[in-house]
Amino acid sequence: MKTLLFLAAVFVFLSSCEQVVFTDSQGILVRRKWTFIVYMAADNDLESAAIADLNEMEAVRFSAAPVSILALVDRHPGYDMTNGNWSDTRLFEIKTDPNGLNSTIVSTRLDCPELGLSNEVETELNTADPLVLTRLIDFAQRSYPAENYALFVWGHGTGWRSGPSMEATQAPCKAVAFDDTHGQYMPLPSFGRAIADKGLSLIGFDTCYAAVLELAYQIRNDAELFVGSEGEILSNGWDYTALFSDFLGKPNLTVNDLGDSIQEMFASQYASLNNATISQVRLPEIEDLFAKFDAFAGTLALAITSEPARGAVLDQMLHNVEGYHFTSFPSDLYIDIFDFSKKISGILSDITPDSVSQTEILTAANNLEGALIRAVPSSWAKNGTTQKLGIHVIPLQGIAVPASSHELAYVRGSMAIDKSSFVENSQHWVPNAIPQNDSLLDKLFYWTY
Repeated sequence: MKTLLFLAAVFVFLSSCEQVVFTDSQGILVRRKWTFIVYMAADNDLESAAIADLNEMEAVRFSAAPVSILALVDRHPGYDMTNGNWSDTRLFEIKTDPNGLNSTIVSTRLDCPELGLSNEVETELNTADPLVLTRLIDFAQRSYPAENYALFVWGHGTGWRSGPSMEATQAPCKAVAFDDTHGQYMPLPSFGRAIADKGLSLIGFDTCYAAVLELAYQIRNDAELFVGSEGEILSNGWDYTALFSDFLGKPNLTVNDLGDSIQEMFASQYASLNNATISQVRLPEIEDLFAKFDAFAGTLALAITSEPARGAVLDQMLHNVEGYHFTSFPSDLYIDIFDFSKKISGILSDITPDSVSQTEILTAANNLEGALIRAVPSSWAKNGTTQKLGIHVIPLQGIAVPASSHELAYVRGSMAIDKSSFVENSQHWVPNAIPQNDSLLDKLFYWTY
């Protein structure tokens, strides 16, 4: 009778776990709390960094931890010759390397029917194709069911992402998942569709220029927490040994625990790098933040009625507000939203002499800052500032030298196809095909006074 009761209890346990139970290396049944999906688009000049980060994951002692880590690695033929110099696309289940951190891959290569991958056949995938990402997530959730799923997007990143312009002469450049072999990239709307309704708990971007409102708005319904950097990061990205070691040492392994581990690891790793930032963004708060930001932009736009007022706001954006851009040009300019709000609140008399308009701007700024505090409850920056989240302004031709126009994919009502949700829905920030009086970027760059 005791045996039957025990077997019945085991059956109930397994059923209640909805198959999220697996056997660890010690033969013990463990409830899998997390499956990590690391999407390593390294078919470019980051190939060596991808191998190094894969080795960092293998240096983690997690054999008894209730987690599984899967890494899809797409290599390039020309930047790294280690580990047999394979240059196709391979999926690994990360295993602990008993020799610690080194340059040799010891993880288990997996078959993945969803992607047509076999551990005995070389297969080249286009990681810029959103179907590859979608099918990888599907495979992970089917084969490694867990209570929580985290997606780490690894590789190059250029800030707001949008679809290609209909102008053949305009080179598309904003994307994630750059794939040199196929000469393609994954635009923001495609990325959003790839991860929609997948039940992800956390999305982390180990890329440059990820913590921007345009990206957060695109994925606002697709996870609880989003983690990324407002500006540039080093080519070797995150320290995965430190990240996973810290996270797995926490007792509850919650979503917030993971966000804190990423932030704490990053702060330690990038403590000496100027302009380094990392942000934890609560995606359920982004809809409200978007509304407050757009309202602030519209209120400010309507208050700008003269060339001096336009010059005062533009001078703040180009010279005084905390900004981020690549050191080579042309380069897109991003500014920190919280700092922008503060700086504008400090020059109200330069914008308008009307006290009512000044009060309206200040009220909108306060509302925006409150929304930022709710949406970005935790962040770290080398300069000590908080609530780090950026927004695209305009491409630059040189330091503080704006381009003559925005890319069409950032212009509402333009002929660009597949524009991001932010561009489609913003009423008062993005420029318009026909300039509008209540659009801030129209008033700054396309209005005649």
